[in-house]
Amino acid sequence: MAIDPAMLKAAAKIATTALSDEKGRQIILIACLVPLIIILLVLSSPFAIFFSIIGGQEDVSIVSIINEMQEEFRYKIEQEKSDSTADVIKTIIMGSEDGALINNSEDVLIAYAIKYNVTNEGAEQLAVLSDDQVEKLMQVYRDMNVISTTYSSTSKEVQVTTKNDDGESVSETKTVTTTTKVITIDSLTAEEIGQIYGFDEVQKQVISEMRQSGYGVLLAASSVKMFLTDEEIEVIKSYIPEGVTIESTSVVDAAESLVGKVHYFWGGKSLAIEWDDRFGTNMEVTSSGSSSTGTIRPFGLDCSGFVTWVFVNAGLPADFIEATIGHGTTAQWNTSTSVPASSVMAGDLAFLASPGTRKINHIGIVTGRNDEGQIMIIHCSSGANNVTISTAESVGFQYYRRPAVLIK
Repeated sequence: MAIDPAMLKAAAKIATTALSDEKGRQIILIACLVPLIIILLVLSSPFAIFFSIIGGQEDVSIVSIINEMQEEFRYKIEQEKSDSTADVIKTIIMGSEDGALINNSEDVLIAYAIKYNVTNEGAEQLAVLSDDQVEKLMQVYRDMNVISTTYSSTSKEVQVTTKNDDGESVSETKTVTTTTKVITIDSLTAEEIGQIYGFDEVQKQVISEMRQSGYGVLLAASSVKMFLTDEEIEVIKSYIPEGVTIESTSVVDAAESLVGKVHYFWGGKSLAIEWDDRFGTNMEVTSSGSSSTGTIRPFGLDCSGFVTWVFVNAGLPADFIEATIGHGTTAQWNTSTSVPASSVMAGDLAFLASPGTRKINHIGIVTGRNDEGQIMIIHCSSGANNVTISTAESVGFQYYRRPAVLIK
C-alpha cells in the first residue's frame, strides 16, 4: 500500500503539536498513542478524525474547527435569549442534570467519521481534511446541536387602582398578557444522529468501537480532572466524622438492597436512611431536560441519585454529602479519582462519559467481577426502569473512578 506523504507529514505534525501544546496533560496517554496515531492515519481509519488537521493551512487542527462551531452555537443561544418580544424566557438543555451546556464534540467527530468514512461508496481519508470535508463536518455539528423555540401566552385579569382627576382612588380590571418563550437545546449523541442519518448495522457497531477506543478523552475540557491530588483527597475525607469509616462492603450492601425495588425517576434524589416512603408514589417529574419531564410516574431515583442514596446509607453524613460524594454525575466525578479497569474494586464508580460531554451521562457502582472476569455494575437504569446489575461492557461504561471517601 502506497503511503501518502501528506499523511505522514500530518502525522508527524500532530504528534509534535500534541506533545508540545498539551504540556503535562495527557503526556503518558499521548506518548503511548504516537505510534498508533501514525498507523491510523496511514490506514485512513475513521479513528484518524481525532488527530486530523486541516489541509493547506498551518497550525489548524480539528479541535480548532470544533471550538469555532461551539462559539457559533453559544452565540445563537445568546441571540435567542435576548428576544425582547418575550416577557419570560426559559432555557431547557436536554439531558443536562445541572443546566450546563453539553459539549458533544466526541460524538460529532464519531458521527462525521462514520458518515463519510465507514461507507460502501465514496469513503474519505480523514487524516488531512479538505475545505469540502470541513464544511461537511460543520454541517454534522449543526445537525447534532439543535435549538428550538416555542412561545405561549397566558392572560389574567388584575385589579389596578389609579387616581382620577379629583384625586380619588379608582379601581378597574385590566387584562395582563404574559408571553413566555421556551428555548430547548438538544446536543445529540452519535447514536441519535445515526438514526436520523440511517446508519446501517456496521456503522452502528463502529460507534461503539470508537467510543471504546478512549480517544475522546483528548477532547475533554481542561477543567475536567482525571486524578485528585493527595491534598484534595484529604479535604474530602475531612468531612467524615471521626470514628466513622466508609467501607466498600457497606457501599455494595446498600446498593444491592434496592435491586429490583426502585423505579428510575429523572431528577430523583433522596437522603433517606433505608427506605424512602416516597418510593413508588406517583409524582410529577419536575426536573427539566428529559422527555419524561411533566409526566406522572412512580417516584424513584435517577442514576446519580441512586449513588448518593447508597453512600448516605453506607455511612456518609447527609449534612456533608455535597462535599463528600455530591449530587449529580459531575459532582460525583469530581469527588473521585481515576483508576484503570484492571484495578477496579467493589465500591468504585463507573461512568459512561466524562462530565459535560454527552447527553444524559450515566453512573453506576462496581460490585465486583463475574466468573468470566467481567466488571459488574449496579445502577439505576432508565432502560430497565429499576435498579439492576449489568456487565460494564453491556452498558458501555468507559471510565472507572475511586471515591475519595474509600481511599485508605
